[in-house]
Amino acid sequence: MDNLIAVLEFEIIREQKLITTCQNFLNTAPKGVLTVRPRRRSKTYYWTFEDGNGAARKQKQVNITGNHDLILQLTNKMIFQEIFNRCLKNKKLLENLLNKYKPVDPFAVMKSCSPKYKEVFLLRKKQLLEKRLTAPYKKCPYNPKFHVHETDYGELVRSKSEQLLGNTLFAYGIPFHYEEAFECANGVTLFPDFRILLPDNSWKIWEHLGLLSNEDYCSDNAKKLNLFQQNGLVIGSNLILTMDDNKQDFSSGIINQIINNQILPLLHGIRVDKDKIIEGIQQPYMK
Repeated sequence: MDNLIAVLEFEIIREQKLITTCQNFLNTAPKGVLTVRPRRRSKTYYWTFEDGNGAARKQKQVNITGNHDLILQLTNKMIFQEIFNRCLKNKKLLENLLNKYKPVDPFAVMKSCSPKYKEVFLLRKKQLLEKRLTAPYKKCPYNPKFHVHETDYGELVRSKSEQLLGNTLFAYGIPFHYEEAFECANGVTLFPDFRILLPDNSWKIWEHLGLLSNEDYCSDNAKKLNLFQQNGLVIGSNLILTMDDNKQDFSSGIINQIINNQILPLLHGIRVDKDKIIEGIQQPYMK
């Protein structure tokens, strides 16, 4: 819906630019119009315009068949005048549409309803979140060589930092998927650490960088960040990045700060049942 509004706003700006361009041309164009009279074997071109002032004002016609420059000027004036008229009409219609258009967004509709339904709407959002949470999803296949740290909710992850992060999300009742597939436009599939599910049907990716002391690891993640950026992820918007410190530690205080500032406000008080998180991780791997 936001895309449609953006398109309308862009088109209004485009129409206004055309109006200004046409107006500037018409202000310097010759007066009058071009009149064409078909003859048996040819056409005769006349310059028709008003001449004189007041009561003496009358219409005149001058044969300009041999004056190609004036013929073209008057032709261009006719074209620019038609563009000008259409743009004025289009701009007015688009502005009226923009003012009257109301996006059909269920979440916007819920916001416009009486506050007394707030608790019911939260319950509805919670149910929708839990439905998404427990639906099968494509994720990185389990590898016993790398998935060695067990979380409080029974999932094996790759590092102690991911274990801490997963346990904290679980404790808060935040809906998430671990290593859900992220399909890039060029056919590459990535498996970011955590995908946070949000009530408005959107999500955030939380990627933790744990081995930045390793140059090869840094190089691989630079390529991954490039793919993220090329496929619509933006740090501070739908992408959260964290890292271990130079002692290979990850602070729970940082995790809590990010959750409280960047995630909980978007959940509007919703906490999913923890058994739903467990049910979600128990979904079979999809190929």
